[in-house]
Amino acid sequence: MRKRDFSKFYILGSLVAAIILLIFLNFFGWFEWPKKIFFKAAVPILKPFELTGRKLSDGLGILFNIKSLIRENSQLRIQNQDLISKLSKLSEVAQENKFLRQQLQIEPSFESKMVQAELVGFDPGNVGRYFLIGVGTDSGVAVNQAVILPGGFLVGKITEAKNNFSKVLELTDSDSAVFTLTQETRVGGVVRGDHGVGLILDMIPPEKEIKPQELVISSGLDGFIPNGLVIGEVENKISSESEVFQRFKIKPSINYNEIETVFIILGNR
Repeated sequence: MRKRDFSKFYILGSLVAAIILLIFLNFFGWFEWPKKIFFKAAVPILKPFELTGRKLSDGLGILFNIKSLIRENSQLRIQNQDLISKLSKLSEVAQENKFLRQQLQIEPSFESKMVQAELVGFDPGNVGRYFLIGVGTDSGVAVNQAVILPGGFLVGKITEAKNNFSKVLELTDSDSAVFTLTQETRVGGVVRGDHGVGLILDMIPPEKEIKPQELVISSGLDGFIPNGLVIGEVENKISSESEVFQRFKIKPSINYNEIETVFIILGNR
């Protein structure tokens, strides 16, 4: 037993002495050269492992980033769809509110009853600028009545009325003609449709002067279309000096392709 104890004590003492010796040698820098030689020899061996570790770490980072991006993209897509839905609903509400505000702001120079109508289609049997509305004689609609938009913009007139639908002739149709007045210079004339693509102000005496961008309104001289309805604005003169009357190109104040709802002026009170 004593030999075994002595052997254990001897081994433990040797380890302690070796540790003290190593600490002593390291303190005085005797291990610097061996360490340099070891690291110099180990770098080429360890470098591939380091690069592999970096690539593996980068790859794992990319995978985690991709998963995170996919999750964020999915959340953003859901949020975007929700926003589009809300914006669509808000847009419809805004359009309805705008329409109602415009309706309340109609201040023409006449007092009359009006009926609201929705555009329901186009006349398939006519190549002109006609459209159909979903009200007719049952609602008091009759031929030659004016058709307008909120705000007092003239669209055209009724050319045919049945029980529950009517036909509207747009101002731009070649068969359309309305007595007009320039708002600033107060020059009377006639606005005609230009083959469905525009408007022409005609029958202007040669001595009269009309200003560019001047508004053209209805004069009410035909007895059907009330005065003061907005038609468009003057763009430029298109007649030659040899013509008896002056003619001007008029830019319509409305986009006929965007019409959804109109008002029909039924008559004076």
